[in-house]
Amino acid sequence: MKTSLKSKIGITFVVLGFISPVFGLIVPFLGFNTTITTSLITFFLVGGPEVFLLLGSFLAGKEGVKLVKGKVKKLFGLPEEDYAANSSQYRIGVICILLWLFLIIFPGYVPHFFEMPLVRENLFYLSIGTDLLLILGVFVFGGNQMVTKISEIVRWEPWKLPEKKVKN
Repeated sequence: MKTSLKSKIGITFVVLGFISPVFGLIVPFLGFNTTITTSLITFFLVGGPEVFLLLGSFLAGKEGVKLVKGKVKKLFGLPEEDYAANSSQYRIGVICILLWLFLIIFPGYVPHFFEMPLVRENLFYLSIGTDLLLILGVFVFGGNQMVTKISEIVRWEPWKLPEKKVKN
C-alpha cells in the first residue's frame, strides 16, 4: 500500500505524540530560564502528546489510521484485520477509555495537583500510562466495534426532529 505525503506527516505527528514526554526529560539540560523550562516540560508531558495525536490523526486520515492501527495490533500480537470484541473485552475497553478521560480532566480541577510530591515525581509515568490506557481501550480491547463507534461520534449525519403529535 502506497502512503501519501499527508498521511506520512500525520503519522509523524502521531509518533511525536508518543515520544514527546521524553523531550520533557531533556528540557532541563538545555539551560533555559525557569519559566521557559517549566512551560516546555508541562507542554511535553501534559498537553503536547494529546495535541500531536489529534493533529496527526487529522492529517493521517483513514489511510494513516489504518496503517497505525495495523502496527499497534501487530505489536500486541492481534490480527491486523478487523475483529469483533466479546462483551467483556468491550467493557474493559470502555473502562480504559473512561479512566483515561478521568485522568486527563480531573487534575485540572484539583488545585496544586501537579505540585503533589507523588505526582510531580512520577509525571512522566502518569503521562505514558494515560496514553497507554487510551490505546489499549480503543485498539486492543475495543475491537472493530469501538473504532466504529468513535468514528460515528465525529461523523456528521443529517438529523430530523421527531414530528409532534397533535392532540384533538
